[in-house]
Amino acid sequence: MSYLVLARKWRPQSFDDIAGQEHITRTLSNAIRSNRIAHAYLFTGVRGVGKTTAARILAKALNCEKGPTPNPCNQCSHCAEITSGNCIDVLEIDGASNRGIDEIRQIIENVRYQPAQCRFKIYVIDEVHQVTRDAFNALLKTLEEPPPSVKFILATTEPHRLPETILSRCQRYDFRRIILREIVRRLDEISQQEGLKITKGALVLLAREADGSMRDAQSLLEQILACVEPGSKSHDETAVDERLLEEILGLAERQVLYELSNAVIQGNAQRCIELVAKVVVEGRDLGRLSRDLVEHFRNLLVVRLAKANAKEAEAFGKGQLLDLPDQEIEDLRTQVADLSTETLLDYFDFMAAGDEEVNRSSNPRFPLETVLVRLATLPKTLPITQLLERLEKLEKKLPGAGPAASASVPAAVTQTPQAATSAPPAALSAAGDKDTLWQNFVSFIGREKKFLASHLEAATAHELSPGQLKIGVAERHHLSYLQDPDNLSVLKNLANRFFGDDVAVHITAADPESLGRRSETTGTGTTSPGDEGSTIVKEALRIFGGSIKTVRRENG
Repeated sequence: MSYLVLARKWRPQSFDDIAGQEHITRTLSNAIRSNRIAHAYLFTGVRGVGKTTAARILAKALNCEKGPTPNPCNQCSHCAEITSGNCIDVLEIDGASNRGIDEIRQIIENVRYQPAQCRFKIYVIDEVHQVTRDAFNALLKTLEEPPPSVKFILATTEPHRLPETILSRCQRYDFRRIILREIVRRLDEISQQEGLKITKGALVLLAREADGSMRDAQSLLEQILACVEPGSKSHDETAVDERLLEEILGLAERQVLYELSNAVIQGNAQRCIELVAKVVVEGRDLGRLSRDLVEHFRNLLVVRLAKANAKEAEAFGKGQLLDLPDQEIEDLRTQVADLSTETLLDYFDFMAAGDEEVNRSSNPRFPLETVLVRLATLPKTLPITQLLERLEKLEKKLPGAGPAASASVPAAVTQTPQAATSAPPAALSAAGDKDTLWQNFVSFIGREKKFLASHLEAATAHELSPGQLKIGVAERHHLSYLQDPDNLSVLKNLANRFFGDDVAVHITAADPESLGRRSETTGTGTTSPGDEGSTIVKEALRIFGGSIKTVRRENG
């Protein structure tokens, strides 16, 4: 007998043996028990999750000599022929090579004949999305009203490519990705039957590489079997561990992910470069390492968001949030104990963007090193509440926008707004010269209407006397805003409150050159908070550890 690969040798032969698809196997079993058997089924899902296997078991369940039964005997001639693929009444068709209208027309002709031996004639069309649209249209009538003895089972990995007319004629079953724990359990059973000694950590690594596909996991296990020669004297006592598995499959060590993330968290950029160099020397796949890092930072973020309570621990155990072993989840919790959610979100965003550069680069080492150094030198992001507290403290220290204003803030401005409005004009005039009084007025506006004050900061006072306020504005954007009737009315009301008397406010266009010369000589009023030399900008850069790349000005 010729050699059978593990995926075929250990293919499930009953609904109970299918791993990770209980929602489907239970429904199909109940349908058979209650004799509610549909004429057409559609099985969808990613590769290697049991679509074709479930189709064969359903065919056996319907045609078993003891059936129809949800538990086929696998002993009768019909079950044996379906298992071996020799049953003339169960036809498995490849949709890629039988995609034309002629092949579909042949199926339509054959369904008119009764089954030769079995109870039902069953057509299993795999990768059905490859069938052409014209062929689908030809199949519509037969698929909707086939003879009572004919059943269709369509399988596909891309259901979105099927016409709506086909989807509406089938009972659809979506196969899920198989969780890591189910794959590990199944691989452990196969390893024991095959005489392979392999550690639990190695099985976990195999299951992770399979990415939810049982067939892929079994193919990787077969590669390990071929490498270590189970049963030979040299391997009878030594179990396959993670390190040997990484050498065979060419994977980066899982521990490298934790070392790299620790170096990033500690801000050790040099250690990041050294670890990448180590991976390069070992000949590992840097593209795969980059993708693993994206997943690792995502896992760190999920662990940080989740609270350590019984309900979420149960969700972890079922693979709903993190499809990882319990010990690895605890390691992730330890890593993120002192990190904020905002910082982890920054790590994930930067790493995801860097992974795209790594995949596009002809030399992936350089962009990978770049993104890791950027992460290691990234300032820790603070929660928004802390940022607001710091901004409030900064605002109290800097009530004015310009350097001169912050250096000579009179007592009248540091009072409450009610005290400022009740002060007489003479007291305000005695507090300093016109420029200082203008800055006090802008500061008062900033406490009441910050957006209005941002436009006044780009202006200057031509005349500032009791009952008269003339403001010159050089930039058209600020001029049009301040001359707007609604904004001008608000400004007049605030001016009346500040000076304690009726004030006539006039907004005029100023000469930009004279305004610039005035700024240089007086050092007041013309430095907006967005300028690089502004005191408030410098203080913000000092607190948050940032830098200015470009300055964009709007001139209307």
